[in-house]
Amino acid sequence: MAHSESPTTDPVAAAGSRRSRSFAARHGPALAAAVTTLVLLLILSAFLPRRSVDRVPPPPGRWFDDRAGLVSSEFAAAKSTYLQSYLLQVLHLPILVVVEPTVPSGGIEDYTASAANAWKIGAQGADNGVVLFVFPSVRTIRLEVGYGLEGLLPDIEARHLVDATLLPKFAAGRYEDGFEDFFTALVKQLQEHADEAAKADKPIGIVAFAMEILRQVPRLARQAWQLFRSADAVGRVVLALFGATLAAVFGYGLSGVTIGAWALVQLPWRIATGSAWRCLGRQKLAAEFAPAQFVRRPPASLVAVVDELRLGEILWGLLSLAGIVVGIAFLGLGSEAVMGGHGQFSGGGVTEVWPLPAASLKGRP
Repeated sequence: MAHSESPTTDPVAAAGSRRSRSFAARHGPALAAAVTTLVLLLILSAFLPRRSVDRVPPPPGRWFDDRAGLVSSEFAAAKSTYLQSYLLQVLHLPILVVVEPTVPSGGIEDYTASAANAWKIGAQGADNGVVLFVFPSVRTIRLEVGYGLEGLLPDIEARHLVDATLLPKFAAGRYEDGFEDFFTALVKQLQEHADEAAKADKPIGIVAFAMEILRQVPRLARQAWQLFRSADAVGRVVLALFGATLAAVFGYGLSGVTIGAWALVQLPWRIATGSAWRCLGRQKLAAEFAPAQFVRRPPASLVAVVDELRLGEILWGLLSLAGIVVGIAFLGLGSEAVMGGHGQFSGGGVTEVWPLPAASLKGRP
């Protein structure tokens, strides 16, 4: 007896149908996740600030950053604490000192103006930053004054300040005394402006603050490695335990962010293919939210929707991200991890050269 196959049972057609269905079933979530990720990245790119293509100088490591060894390490550490803990946090006067061992190839004033604007020392809205650059190899001082201080500290006043404090002491080789006199005179002149700067200062958002700290991670890692190498056995154990704990906590939070992000990019696909949210009804929800039922167990319909759409994982990812941001900001709070702010510089300031000590001039024709 001859056997005839109907079109619906044709093996070739059935295999093709299975392949088309399996492709959608297997690759649909991944394709939907890719499209959602692309859309989120495009939206995020619209809010990210544009970065200049010009190479900016690296930020200093301390508020008194003596890179040339001009003064003692004890003096530099004490003045760094003074500039950060007292002048910045109490008087709201952001003053940065950078001693450079070499002269920049592009010229001193171009370098200092670019560096001051890149580091953005000063408060947003007040632009009250002051950056003192010292180049001992060419005996040159450059004082960069924030845009908001140009009326209070014009170029002629800045020149008089440098000439009266730094030049005579530097010419005599008494560098620490020169810095002391400069700080005293500058603070006295800017003291009246300090209260106005505090009122004008617009606080940096916690996200922006955390991002600033993340940009300093390579420098902080190098400093931590140097500290680890110079520590004794007990110090190394303490630093290793602290680093391991920090890495574990950060890794745990990062894993939550990863899981939540993956659930988020798959959310459109789950909404399109899900069935739990389609079964929601007013009468059913009213019955589940009745006091007698609600006390016994949470609404089963909403629990099914949350599980199907993986909303719990998304929420956990958001909480993990918030925890990471707050943790980073807390670690950097009150430290020198973030040297800058939101101040602007317009190029106002003064450049001076101190003379050689009188003793070194003896015997010269």
